[in-house]
Amino acid sequence: MVIMTSHRSSFCFALPALAAATLLSRSLGAQGTGRIEGTITDSIHAAPLAKANVLAVRTEPEPSVSSGAATDARGRYRIDSLQAGRYMVEFASPFLDSLEITLPPREVSVVEGRSTRADFALPSGRTLRLAACPGLTLDSETGAVVGRLSDADTDHPLIGAKVVVAWYDLSVDRKTLKPSIGERTGVVTSDSLGRYRLCGVPTATWLVVQVQADGRSGSPIRLQVPDSAGVVVRHLSISTPAARPIADSVSVAGAGADTVPPPPLTGSALVSGVVRGVGGLPLSGAQVRVVGARGTALSDERGRFELRDLPAGTQVLEVRRIGYLLAQQPVELRAARPISQDVRLQRIVTLDSMRVLAQRSRYPEFEQHRRMNGFGTFFTADEVARRASFETSDLFRMIPGFRVSGYGLDAKVTSSRGVTSLTGACSPNIVIDGMPNQEINLIHPSSIGAMEIYRGGAPTPPQYDRGCGAIVIWSK
Repeated sequence: MVIMTSHRSSFCFALPALAAATLLSRSLGAQGTGRIEGTITDSIHAAPLAKANVLAVRTEPEPSVSSGAATDARGRYRIDSLQAGRYMVEFASPFLDSLEITLPPREVSVVEGRSTRADFALPSGRTLRLAACPGLTLDSETGAVVGRLSDADTDHPLIGAKVVVAWYDLSVDRKTLKPSIGERTGVVTSDSLGRYRLCGVPTATWLVVQVQADGRSGSPIRLQVPDSAGVVVRHLSISTPAARPIADSVSVAGAGADTVPPPPLTGSALVSGVVRGVGGLPLSGAQVRVVGARGTALSDERGRFELRDLPAGTQVLEVRRIGYLLAQQPVELRAARPISQDVRLQRIVTLDSMRVLAQRSRYPEFEQHRRMNGFGTFFTADEVARRASFETSDLFRMIPGFRVSGYGLDAKVTSSRGVTSLTGACSPNIVIDGMPNQEINLIHPSSIGAMEIYRGGAPTPPQYDRGCGAIVIWSK
């Protein structure tokens, strides 16, 4: 604050300070206003938090007014032209929304001609783990899945229902140093509010989660818990009249082409939406279905699709199109209630043909595995071409240890070995250019540059093994 006096000498020295205050006032916006500025830090990733929305609401004096801003790439924000008074400042981000976390607002005072600073930070992964599982210490590489269970027909909480989780775990025998893959499972029961907590599950690993109630089981949902955050929120619902009975036996060893599939699920739910591709543009010709339900749809020239007669509850919406990675995402369906769900597909990136100027392999991981692993089968592009297969799945119709059912995008390759409980038939992990859990015919044989094949039960690179072998494909 500049203090004016009657002394001429003091007045002369005050002029520069007064000019600076005037410039500050102008930079703050309208005359007689102040501003709030600060930064938001992503404590989980030790980086600035960009594109967070900051809201400032004046509580005193009346009337209440609000103003907002978004953080830039450096996590900085600034809200100008605020009238003097007390403000409550809070921020929101997609990450916080996904965890259903609302941080308490901060009270600040805005003074005319001044800038008030208010910095924020996301909770750390350790804090999130403690909040999700009070009283437990979850180390790195372990986390939690939390959520609520509800009846899809009434939207009431499901009390005493079960949530089953399964995943594959790699272990090494201390004496023989031989690696082995085993299935791990866990079960928790929902409380009086329908809440459940799966604590101590591995992070960065595919988990299969399923709700079970009244002798019926919902659709299996696949998800991963990022190690940085350590927590994922996943609400689940089930309509017991539209769900399948819980299987009497969890063993499906040897399931394959001869397995009789269960009847499709039906109901009165409806889902519609738009399939989008590169740049968010509508994508036509995509095949859309709800896994386990009857019927499929093709997106039209505007990318729109619609599916009817679907079961209620948490289901899996699957979208496939040649040249794009398979997309699977949970969708909450309700009986006789239309639901809107858009899907974005990621294109499979292939390189243009190039002139080879050196002898270095384009597939160093393939070459390394071929040298070191004597249990896999390795195909080069020439070996694939010599088999003259119309579809990639056809390559496996004559390879021992595998079975093939169906054609086109519906083709499935299954292993004649392995046991699983929630995921159905024992299917090898199909990896295309490092992306796991893909469909076998998403890539044409002419686009394959190299391929690694590992049968179920045989030693497999740990990063790809899910217990039923793996098919690792590298595109040209």
